[in-house]
Amino acid sequence: MIMKQVCAGVSTVLGMCLLVLGGLTIVYYEPFINNMIFKEMLKGTESTLFEPGSVIDVKPVLSVYFFNVTNKDEFLAGDKPILQEVGPYVYYQKWIRWKSYKNANRTISGSLKKIYYFDREASYGPESDLVTTLDVPMVTAVWQVRYTPKFIQLIFSSMLEVLKKTPFTTRNVSELVWGYEDPLLKMARDILPPEQRFPSDSFGFFLNANNSDPGNNLRNFLIGTPEDMSQHLEVYSDDFKVYLNFWKTNECNRIHGSDGSGFPPGLNRTSTLYFYTAALCRVIPLHFVKDVEHYGMKGYRFSPPEDVFADETVNPDNACFCQGSPCIGGGLFNLSICQFGAPAVVSWPHFFQADQKYLDAVVGLKPDAEKHQFSMDIASRTGSVLSGVGKAQINFALTNVSEVKPAQGLRPMIFPVVWFSDGVAVLSPGIVDQLRMAINLPETIKATVLTLSFIFGCVMFVGGITICVMLLYRKTVGFSPEHGVDGKAPAHASRLQGVSNPAMEKD
Repeated sequence: MIMKQVCAGVSTVLGMCLLVLGGLTIVYYEPFINNMIFKEMLKGTESTLFEPGSVIDVKPVLSVYFFNVTNKDEFLAGDKPILQEVGPYVYYQKWIRWKSYKNANRTISGSLKKIYYFDREASYGPESDLVTTLDVPMVTAVWQVRYTPKFIQLIFSSMLEVLKKTPFTTRNVSELVWGYEDPLLKMARDILPPEQRFPSDSFGFFLNANNSDPGNNLRNFLIGTPEDMSQHLEVYSDDFKVYLNFWKTNECNRIHGSDGSGFPPGLNRTSTLYFYTAALCRVIPLHFVKDVEHYGMKGYRFSPPEDVFADETVNPDNACFCQGSPCIGGGLFNLSICQFGAPAVVSWPHFFQADQKYLDAVVGLKPDAEKHQFSMDIASRTGSVLSGVGKAQINFALTNVSEVKPAQGLRPMIFPVVWFSDGVAVLSPGIVDQLRMAINLPETIKATVLTLSFIFGCVMFVGGITICVMLLYRKTVGFSPEHGVDGKAPAHASRLQGVSNPAMEKD
């Protein structure tokens, strides 16, 4: 009896302890484990992301797609342009942390050197492939003289005739990507005001991007603490500027958000993230789209909202980006103010999420969310990017200037030229292993502890209480073999009382 009481008591106490352990796990496990993970993240940020001279352990890929114009003469005669997408032309990249400085205000400043290598096997064709597209320097110059006095337009027209310029040019992929010398740009540098001068005599969509010395251009990042990671890896300044100087308000000019290196930990489906892109001269908001999984790790996909490039009547927050009236909107964003006055207009590839009128003006574009949507897949606990590919299309606004004879046939429209995707779609095995340790292992430990503590705790606690109650009840009613549980003699004993065996009686 005593042994049963001891076992029941031990079972009850152990069960209660397991249940308390489960409760403590629910309350304190996340803050405790996050603190440990954040400490390791901070060490890794300084030792891997910002170690001067180090090669960053990522595998970025740039894929470029051009729109080859197959009917340039017919277009100049009034037909819609027929565009043939050619690509991808794929370049894998090596990122080298060129410079890095740790500052006293818990920020780190660093510059990045990027080296591009053409991947022929993954590409549509060689870099020698020829593409017919807009002569960007020429159409830019035509745009810039549209409001000038007539005599200037006539002089400009004569210049184009001397240079034998036409609205279209045929160049190989390497020239269009990395640059080619253009005599019009050299001439324009001697004529145009400083704010409209192109910074080079050459033109290319990724001019000076390959293996170039970043010089003293530094990007400054906020670094969190184990207690507060809410702004970890957010960009604080770019090239020593906290604010841009292109837009109408300080808020739209303010540099903030991530550059894609990573996001603050602890995001959820209701979070709004911010992505700073120097190429678009602005910050892009990102909203939750769907749950995703990479390498056995769960994450959230974030993409720009559909109205991110809408005009101010649809999205009032875009009023500060408006240049002129009305704003271009409709899924397009005017970049001219930060591209030396060039009529550059950005959209998502194939006019994805843009107004139908832009698609109707050309032949050959087929928007597809799966192929053309900008997306970031992010792990909630660490804010790490599991897969992040930025996508954008560069278009040019055309206009007609009657006095410029070589530009005859151009008319007001948005003309697609090139689109590209750039980012990290595949992580290296080393990073995958580290992320699994930080993301999956804590969840596995927590689930195991909660399962064991609540299942075994409930069984032991309820079992121990049950046994104690039974023992206590038996003790209270005085149970014994000679008496029933109600203290009375058993029925069979009553039947035997007063009955004797005659054979056993004496005379």
